[in-house]
Amino acid sequence: MRNLVVAAGGGGDAITAVALRCGLLDEPVVLTYSWDRLMIDPLPGPRTANDFDGLHQLAPHVNEVAPATTTRPPAGSSLPRLAAELPARLVLLDPSGGAVGMATQIDAAAAYFAADDIVLVDVGGDALTDGADPGLRSPLADQLALAACVLVGRPARLVVTGAGLDGEIPAEIVLQRLEGLAAHRLAPIDGEGVALIRHVFGWHPSEASGMLAAAADGRRGRVEVRDAGDHVELTGRTAEVFAVDAVRAAAVTPATLLGRTTSLSEAEAVIRDVTGVSEIRYESTKANQMRDRTAHQPSAADLAAVDAHASAARKRGADFISARRLAELIGASSLDAYARLSSLLSAQRPDRFEPSLYRV
Repeated sequence: MRNLVVAAGGGGDAITAVALRCGLLDEPVVLTYSWDRLMIDPLPGPRTANDFDGLHQLAPHVNEVAPATTTRPPAGSSLPRLAAELPARLVLLDPSGGAVGMATQIDAAAAYFAADDIVLVDVGGDALTDGADPGLRSPLADQLALAACVLVGRPARLVVTGAGLDGEIPAEIVLQRLEGLAAHRLAPIDGEGVALIRHVFGWHPSEASGMLAAAADGRRGRVEVRDAGDHVELTGRTAEVFAVDAVRAAAVTPATLLGRTTSLSEAEAVIRDVTGVSEIRYESTKANQMRDRTAHQPSAADLAAVDAHASAARKRGADFISARRLAELIGASSLDAYARLSSLLSAQRPDRFEPSLYRV
C-alpha cells in the first residue's frame, strides 16, 4: 500500500507520521501545514505558498518543501529543516482556499504519488472534538484537514495516537470516542520508529510529539506543559495507535460544516461560531505581546532558575516539565534560544533531561 499522509495539525503531526512509518507507512509522503509556534514563526496563523521561495512544484497544486526552501521575511517555518532531517518528503498544505482548496491539493498529491489511500495523522485526538470540549484551544487546523480529506472522495483513515497529549481533550474522552467510532487498534509506536525522529526534538519545540516519543521509550508520569502549566499524563496507553474511517469521524465533529469553505477566513468563522474558539485571534494577541521582546539566550547562569521552576512543578504534582514550558518560563522565546536551552540541559543536566522532557 502507498499511503499519502496528511499531518492534521502541522509540523508535530508530520514528525509523528514519520515515526509511524515502521508500523503503518511506507516511503512516507507527508502533506503538512506550515503553522508553527510563534518562537519559529512570528506571524499568526498558517503560511501559504506565497510565503515561500524555492518550493518544488511537482504538479499543479503539489508543492514540495526542500531543505533549501526559504520563507519570505518576516515569516518563519520549521518545514525546510524538517525536510532536511526527516526520512520523508514534505508537501506544503496551504489552507488559504479552505477545505475545497485543500482537497484539491490532497487529491493532486494522491494522483502524483499514486497513493492508494489517505492517512490523516493526529497526535492527541483533538480531531475528534464535538466542538464543546471545555479545554479546546486549537480546533481549526485539525477540523479543516479532516474535512478536506473527506471531500477528496478517496479512501481515507484518521489515525490517532498520544491520546490527550495536547492537553485539550482528556485521554479518557478521546479513547471513549474512538471506541464509539469502532476504531481499530494498530501497532503502537516503537523504538525503531522513535529512532527516526528523536534527534529533531533537540531544536523543534513540539510538545505533544516529543512526549509521545518519550512515552514510546517507556517514560511514565505527569508532565507540566505549555505556557499555562497544564498537566498531562504519560501512561502505558499513550503510545497506542488507532485508526477510524475518516467519513465516520467527520460526521460527529465540526468538520462536517467545513466541506464548502473556500477560504481560511470562512473556515475560521465557522469553527469560531461552533466552538467559541479562535486560535488565530489567540495567536495574534500573543504575537502583539511578544513583538517588542528580545528572546533570552540561555546560559549556565539559568540553571538555577531551571531547577527552581522544576522544584515548583514537583510541588504541583508533576514528574516532568516540558522543554517548551521551561523555555516559556525563562523567556527563551525564539527557535535558536530554544535549541540553546536544549543543548545546555543535555550538557549540564544529562541525568535529568532528554529532549523534550526535564525530570523534576
